[in-house]
This record gives sequence, structure tokens and C-alpha cells, in this order.
Amino acid sequence: GERVVLDGSVFTIPDIRIKQAPAQLDLRTVGSIPAALAILDQPPWEFMTKGNLSTTFAEGSAVTRGRVNFPLKPKPPREEIDFDISASLADVVSTTLIAGRVLAADDLQLRATTRGMDITGDMRIDRTAVTGVWSRRFGPEFAGRSRFEGSFAVTPQTLADFRIALPEDMVRGEGRGTIAIDFQRGEPPAYTVSSDLVGLSLSMAQVGWSKSASQSGELLVSGRIGQPATVDALSLSAAGMDLSGSAVLAEGGGLDRLSLNRVRLGGWFDGPIDLIGRGAGQTLGIVVKGGTLDLRRATFDRAPNLSGRGSPMTVVLDRLQISEGLFLSGLRGDFDSTGGFGGNFTASLNGEAPLTGTVAPSEGRTAVRIRSDDGGAVLRAANLIRGAAGGALELILLPTGAEGDYDGQLQISNLRVRDAPALAGLLDAISIVGLLQQLDGQGLSFSSVDARFRLTPQQIRVTSSSAVGPGLGISMDGVYTLADRTMDFQGVLSPLYVLNGIGSIISRPGEGLIGFNYSLSGPTDQMRISVNPLSMFTPGMFRDIFRASPPTAADPEGQ
Repeated sequence: GERVVLDGSVFTIPDIRIKQAPAQLDLRTVGSIPAALAILDQPPWEFMTKGNLSTTFAEGSAVTRGRVNFPLKPKPPREEIDFDISASLADVVSTTLIAGRVLAADDLQLRATTRGMDITGDMRIDRTAVTGVWSRRFGPEFAGRSRFEGSFAVTPQTLADFRIALPEDMVRGEGRGTIAIDFQRGEPPAYTVSSDLVGLSLSMAQVGWSKSASQSGELLVSGRIGQPATVDALSLSAAGMDLSGSAVLAEGGGLDRLSLNRVRLGGWFDGPIDLIGRGAGQTLGIVVKGGTLDLRRATFDRAPNLSGRGSPMTVVLDRLQISEGLFLSGLRGDFDSTGGFGGNFTASLNGEAPLTGTVAPSEGRTAVRIRSDDGGAVLRAANLIRGAAGGALELILLPTGAEGDYDGQLQISNLRVRDAPALAGLLDAISIVGLLQQLDGQGLSFSSVDARFRLTPQQIRVTSSSAVGPGLGISMDGVYTLADRTMDFQGVLSPLYVLNGIGSIISRPGEGLIGFNYSLSGPTDQMRISVNPLSMFTPGMFRDIFRASPPTAADPEGQ
């Protein structure tokens, strides 16, 4: 190696009369780091070689102090050599210890004993300040292995230095993290990074999730250092979000693909997601590969998008819960969150009725339009009218200010209904035999169905609705409770609507000049039917005196 100054070093043989006498070397050296390490790498020690490190892994200066005790005989065994050596390393620079990174330090401390060797101190990996220790244990079982452990400040700049590409403004503040790097001869170094996330503010505006700086959590990342580095395992748990997976980093840095085999978010989403890198300056693409989503608790549709830079999304969901008793299965769609959440999808209502849909931004949240060529199948699947068939359906859901609440508009054309217990009970109550026979046979035909309602996680509050056909007109308002399938409805039934419908000019839609006020209440399988025959003699414009006011959309009790 290079020249080493040995001034002050002393070699002592306390008793030269002893054969193979014990000797002691009090070592004092001044020189370069490679020269000092070359001395420590001489036989029988070979500290650097056995640690799978070159003596030239770092540049700088070294001042060494220590002692070595050994017997004066050829090739003394390891157990007869005792030593304790310390060195101060100054102006240290290494470009090879961590591949692709510059490690630098103003001052490091080295110590080597019979148990092993450590290098400790404050250093910088690129621009990231790290306090840590590199350790190499001696013995056959530790051959070719060493380990670095340290702590560092986690900041947006730190993440950028390590080429960890995250969405803009996702991370703010400063926290603390720990890093461990395991070196094994012949293999890329393996690393593990962890943090409790205290001091860091995290947010993902696309899904309405955030964590304050005071909240703690758990971040764990592990992989291999190379070109590029790998992320073999990643997990995060904080503020209602739990995720785990792995990542592939791009050759030039940044994210190629983050595969999350499970993401649980705020109690409203549980499933696998892939995040796809789209190049420098681009937002990540999002691929949802299954799982469940509960719209009653979801926060993504209230997330602001101030930058206007959204993400393309491909979504496959096993189940999308809309409200109690209403869900979409087998959902597949393509969306984009630029300026809000929007896109198109296909699915089946309650696993039975195929439909197509469109979502679009609406006053900071998401509105939904649903269409089906078989509106009757949709009504059957929703457990609303079990004998409905056919008809083109369009349903619009507009979000309100309350979580999970939507104002709905429903239109169905050319619907046919048969085997409907509630309707059969009403027709029987007013003794319309012909319509009863038609209901039990080919079914009653309704040219148009219109409804206005408020959908909440617990109820459907119908503020107004009508169904009109040549033989019958019906109006209805009231409340349907989803959990126990109970109803509290009222309305007017108008027979021979094709003739009687002239009265709709002075009454509500679906109500003729002559009609019967009715009410339906109780569970759907044990409903109570009541008809007021006196209302038949009341002109449509005065019929409201026989019934209560319809529920308002904002009425929490639906009364």
C-alpha cells in the first residue's frame, strides 16, 4: 500500500528467555485510509478481505492507535492473538461501499477487536445525513458478511435524493427513519428502511386520505441495492390506511410499478392496487385489480384536485357497496381524476341485473348515471318489484352534502309488472277484477315510470313518483328502509288511466280525475294495505286532504 508513518510505535518482548515468547505491539500510525486498512488486512487478520471489502473502498486520512498481543511462533492460531485497535478517519469519501451513492464523512471512528470491527460516526449518503455504524463480526460463521445500521431524517428532499418518486405534495415535514444494509459476498447488498412517521404530514388527495405530523404510524421498506435498486417488500400503516406490496424501480430512478397486494383504507376499500410510473413529471397510473369498495364511507369523491393533474385509473371490483342491500358486482371501468373523478363502467346490480354507468364530477363529489335495457331486472335485483320485466331504465344519482347520501332521479319506459303483491293487494282492495287477472297473467303495462328520491345508507325516501299505463296510473311517496325491508308509503291509484288521466291536469303525475288514496306499511312480506274509498269522490286537486305530506329529501327520519 502507501507509505505509513510509524512514529511512536513500540514492539516489546517482555521475556526473551521464553521459547515462542509472548510479544506486544503498541501501534501508532499516520497515513491514508487505504494504507491503514491494508495493514489491518495483512495475515493473519485479513479483516477487509473477510468482510468482502477492498482496502480502497474509501479515501481520506487515518490516525491509528492500538495494541496487538501474540506469541512469537510461525502462523499462531487465531485464539492466541489478542488485539484492540482504534482509528480516527478524517475527510472520508467512498463511491463503492454503497453502489451508485457517494458516502462522505468529516470524521469516523474505527475499532477492531478479536470479536469484530466497527466504523461509527456521522456521515452523508449523497445529501442525506446519516448517523450509523458499519460492523463486521469475526468467525467462520460470519464469513463474507457485514452490516450497516443508521438513522436519518426523512424529508421530501431525502426521498428525492433516493429517487423515490411520490405524488407531488404527498410528503411534508421531517421525521426520523432507520436503515440497515446487509453486505454478503457475491450478492447485491440488502437493505431495510423503517420509520414511525412522527413529524411527517402525508396525504393522497386522490382518495381523500391524510395523516397529520403528530400522528404516528409504521413504514417498512426492504429490498436490494443495485442498478436499479429493488423494493422487495413495502408496508405502511397510518391514520386508517394499511398497505403492503413490492415495487420495481425504473433504470433512471423513480417508480416503474408499485404492486400492492392489499390496501385497506378508512374502512371503505379493501383490495389489490398497482401504481404505474408514467415518466418524469407525470402522475401515477392506478390499476385496481379487485376487492371491495363501500360508497357509504368513501372519501375519494370529496378529495380536492387543486392542481388539475389527475391520474388515469383502470378499475376492477368484486363488490361496490352503494347502500344497505344495494351493491354492484363484477364492476369494470376506466376513469380519470383530472378535475374530479369521471369515467365509464359496466357491472351487475346485486349480482343479477347487468347495467352500464357513467360517473362525473359534481360540486366537488361524484355523480352517477346508470342505464339498463332491462329496467325490470334492475327493480327485481333491488328487491323493489319482484315481478317487473323489460323497459329501458335511466337512473341519475347526485351527491348531497351528507356522507353517502344521493338525490336520485329514475325513469323507466315500457315496463311490465306481474306477480306484485303490493299492487295485487291494492287492486283487490278496490275490487278491480280485470286488472288483477291481467297482473297475474301477462302483466300490467306502464308506458312511463318517474321517481324523485333521496338515497341514504339506510333508506330510500321517495319524495314523488308515478307509474302510468293504459289501464292504471299510480302515484307514491314515502320511505323504504333497506336493512329490514320495511315500507311506509302512500299514494293514489287511478284505474282506466287512459280515460281517467285527463284529471292529471289538475292533480299529481300518475293520478287521474278519479282515484283511490292508499297506504302501504310494514315489512315487504307482511305488508299492511289500506285504501280510503271516500277519496274516489274527491277531485284530484283536493285529494291531499286525505293523506300526509310526502317526505322531504332532507328529512332524516323520512316522516
